[in-house]
Amino acid sequence: MSQTVAVVLAGGLGTRVAHLLPGVPKPMAPVSGKPFLEWVVRWLAQQ
Repeated sequence: MSQTVAVVLAGGLGTRVAHLLPGVPKPMAPVSGKPFLEWVVRWLAQQ
């Protein structure tokens, strides 16, 4: 089995959603009770 390497781009200030997520970085925005970044990392781990 080969190993896959991934780079998750999670930078930026999130200025367009700042009014919806005050003080929360965009990758940490809650989606169904978990930070969005957690969903991405878990999905990648299953691939």
